[in-house]
Amino acid sequence: MNIALDVMGGDHAPQEVIAGAVVAAREYGVAVSLVGKPDVIARELSKHDVRGLKLPIIPASEVIEMEDKPATAVRTKKNSSMVVACQLVKAGKADAFVTAGNTGGALAAGILHIGRMKGIQRPALIVPFPTQTGFCLLLDVGANVDVKPEHLQQFGVMGSIYSKRIMGVRSPTVRILSNGEEQGKGSQLVLEATALLEKTPGITFLGNIEGRDIVNDLADVVVTDGFTGNVLIKTAEGVGKLIRTILVEEITATPISSLGGLLAKSALRRLARRVDDSEYGGAVLLGLSNLLVVAHGRSNAHAIRHAIRVAKQAIDFKIVDEIQAGVQEIADSAPVRQSQAI
Repeated sequence: MNIALDVMGGDHAPQEVIAGAVVAAREYGVAVSLVGKPDVIARELSKHDVRGLKLPIIPASEVIEMEDKPATAVRTKKNSSMVVACQLVKAGKADAFVTAGNTGGALAAGILHIGRMKGIQRPALIVPFPTQTGFCLLLDVGANVDVKPEHLQQFGVMGSIYSKRIMGVRSPTVRILSNGEEQGKGSQLVLEATALLEKTPGITFLGNIEGRDIVNDLADVVVTDGFTGNVLIKTAEGVGKLIRTILVEEITATPISSLGGLLAKSALRRLARRVDDSEYGGAVLLGLSNLLVVAHGRSNAHAIRHAIRVAKQAIDFKIVDEIQAGVQEIADSAPVRQSQAI
């Protein structure tokens, strides 16, 4: 098994990216192709013990930067680390592509150079979202700003399969994000998608869910359009950061509260671990003919290691094949409607 890794992508590249690759190659026994500038990669590798590890260096002279326009950069920077890595996957020389770089660039490179699987109208980004007892899955979170009901139906199928295979949920429940939990609430898109999801084979669809209830373990998979999903996760990140900032300010406000904070230190560490999604490896673009994992831009070596693990696990469980079978089951079942891919 070979994972193509964009060494040049991310806030802490290349140091943390290569450190994570070394750990992953050692712990998971996979080959990790390090795609990027050879001199930079060689310099970082020299800081690690890589004896016995499969870490081939694949030259790529260009980098898709965070400020680049994704589609334009993918077309003009043909020797970028993202494009070269995707071409390795397309050619069958790698089994998955992992990056912590420009998300839009990764999506554009994946769709253009890896391609969608047969029958998938829109690939979707899926991410873990913290709940009271663990994490649920949310998709789409940014790949598709505008969607049709049929796209949300496919998101439900892909999310359910991913939840079952990767998250280990035996019978995942699926809900659609709406402005009310009652049946009949929601936009026209939500109403039409609900009608399709209710008839979709192979999933357990339970209707609407409000944003405030996602954390209450009422669904294993929540589907929505990429615009709404992206706003939701970024709002949640902002609120989480605000709470942490206020908590630190209040704990350190007085000597007595500081003492209380010291006593609560272990509990605060446990809290941080419960909402830390780094072990889930970031977002996976489901619906391509091969796997693409987009780690967070701030990923450290620990997160990169787990992004590679997620890719390996998805390959081991044949996620692409399972999604293909699930989508085909939709196509074969009536009266579910299908529209032409865009």
